[in-house]
Amino acid sequence: MDQRSGHKPYNDIIEMEVVDLLRFYGFTATAEAPVKIPEGGWGRVDVAGRKGNVSVGVEVVVTGDVARDAKKLSMNPFDYRYIIATKYPKQVDEIIVNGKRIKVVDSVRSFEHELRRDLGVPPDYPYFSKTNEEKPPEVFVGTSEREINRIIEELEEYGLENFADDVLNALGKIYISRNLPVEVRVHYNPMTGPTAPNEYESVNIKPQVLSILQRLNLVDISRKGTGYARKAFASPSERGLKAGHELILKRIRDHKAELEELAREYGDKLWIILYGSLWYTLDHFSLEVVLKEYEYTPTRGGYTKEDSILKAAKNVRVLGRYHYFDLDYMEPPENPTILMFSNFLVKTALRDDALRFFSELERYGLAIQDTERNSRGEPIYDVFKAPIEVFQYLATKTKRLANLGYYAQKFGVLYTILTVGDLYDPGVARRGYDELLQKLELNESAVAEVLADMNRRGITSRLITNPEKAPFIILDRKGFEDYLKFSLATISDYFNSRG
Repeated sequence: MDQRSGHKPYNDIIEMEVVDLLRFYGFTATAEAPVKIPEGGWGRVDVAGRKGNVSVGVEVVVTGDVARDAKKLSMNPFDYRYIIATKYPKQVDEIIVNGKRIKVVDSVRSFEHELRRDLGVPPDYPYFSKTNEEKPPEVFVGTSEREINRIIEELEEYGLENFADDVLNALGKIYISRNLPVEVRVHYNPMTGPTAPNEYESVNIKPQVLSILQRLNLVDISRKGTGYARKAFASPSERGLKAGHELILKRIRDHKAELEELAREYGDKLWIILYGSLWYTLDHFSLEVVLKEYEYTPTRGGYTKEDSILKAAKNVRVLGRYHYFDLDYMEPPENPTILMFSNFLVKTALRDDALRFFSELERYGLAIQDTERNSRGEPIYDVFKAPIEVFQYLATKTKRLANLGYYAQKFGVLYTILTVGDLYDPGVARRGYDELLQKLELNESAVAEVLADMNRRGITSRLITNPEKAPFIILDRKGFEDYLKFSLATISDYFNSRG
């Protein structure tokens, strides 16, 4: 302990967090355990842990020498060796000392991901880093409607009380959308500009209702996009966010019985639909399921239609729009492999269930049909969209399927092979493969097993371990795609057959 400040040094804080983390995973762990040191004789390792026949050694480096600590770890009989170097330039790296592999990570979070991967921890096993996080809050019956009541009072003061339902319904749409088109360009020529005085036409919300929303300081209006796709969008103001939140909670309370019946009807499928449609945009979460795509997947030789299940697998996302390589910059609320697998199921086996679920929410004013757009204002997806409050309420009414993690791992292996198979440069393929194993916490032996089966069928090589080469070679591209289609369909059909 730092005697001058009365606080523990940063090193000690990390050490105790690592000790607690290892104990969380069933290890007997101690700080400052005796080990051999490079200078000769005995010294200390920051953290040592043992679970059965498996041992782990961990060094914490804030300002010290990574090379010396790597040598120290290599001299001792640990099965897994890690250095947590908080100022290391890479999130995860590997160094070899005396033939022993030492992983260097930049944080306790990265250490946990590598430990889970090395130990083959199932993806549905909870994370130590999330054990102290609060569960999504229940929607309480006694939630205030103060802002809604003020809006109604102000409408009465203006003599506009006959617009109350229209105003609240419009606010609900804007709150759920967060970016609702209210004017579209109709009289415009990209060469000459506007072709008539009424360049824009109102959509989604009547002009007089939009005027009232602006007067009550409930929405902000902005024009976005270019050319013919330029539009006016309404987003909730700070006051609109408060009132919209109250409005959604009121609708949940008003339809509590129907929502609980939905939860009973869908059972553990509801968990997959909720997490598989969880979407993050800028500064807020929502639930979204794609109704229509406006863009096609390019392939060699132009635009071609892909097999639906391969396309669904290639296009899985974490929180709606994020790729596996974006995981460096985000902390998803669940294991990323489970989120991606749930997203895949929502696109395939559970698609009809998901669409019916959102249709029910739409009946209760808890979902809308909306469009996701690019920076030019052009449509990318038509979607069903519901607010995060629906997730927060219904997530407490369902539970994850017991064997979801098992199938998620299988999917993760197939997704990795499919993704790497589309990377034609050997160096790029190797880097993508290594990154996928790390981000999805996959054990390489599971990938090797599938490739060995494909090799027996004359489809691919076995797993190539040389780090300078691609992880595998495809010998039969059609056979490769057919094998993956069948394997993915088998997983999808299991969930489709559960009724």
